[in-house]
Amino acid sequence: MKRPIVFLALLGLALSGLSLQSANAQGGLSIGVVDMQECLNQFYKTKQEVEAVNGIAKEKQTEIDSKRADYEALTKKAAGLDEKARDTAMSQEQRQSAFNELQQIMQERMAKGREIQEAERRAQQEIIEARQKMESTLVATIREIVDTMSAAKGLDLVYDKSFLPKANKVILFTSEKVPDLTAEIIAELNKEAPAN
Repeated sequence: MKRPIVFLALLGLALSGLSLQSANAQGGLSIGVVDMQECLNQFYKTKQEVEAVNGIAKEKQTEIDSKRADYEALTKKAAGLDEKARDTAMSQEQRQSAFNELQQIMQERMAKGREIQEAERRAQQEIIEARQKMESTLVATIREIVDTMSAAKGLDLVYDKSFLPKANKVILFTSEKVPDLTAEIIAELNKEAPAN
């Protein structure tokens, strides 16, 4: 009689050991991967947003081209006035009048040149900002889906296998089970920082 009880007790211990091992295996991290670059490339809104940014760039280029046409017209006018101012066949009064007008045109031309440079700088900045906004908006949308899907699948970590710079991090999703050491590391790095 004792023998079956000992056998059952040993069997119970063995089974409980197996269930503990199974629980430990289940308690490990669940990791997934995603190719954020491919998601971005295949997202239908990406094409729409790129076209919108290209539209802004085209509009800005049209404005700049119009200013350049004005600049070229002033350049041609200045060249004609320069010829008159140097033409010894003309009277001194006519030459002086051409020279005075030339100076005024050259000032206008310089102002127009500065205006073009400023317009180019502003246009470039607006296009860069529009692209950055586009990329961050698209990536944020993709990340929301990654977060939702990762949580639904019970994943603890999701790695971006494309290492897309706009994703800002390689790890896109972290469950509450994974300790975030960021604050502690920053505190340690900055403990000897000079007071402001």
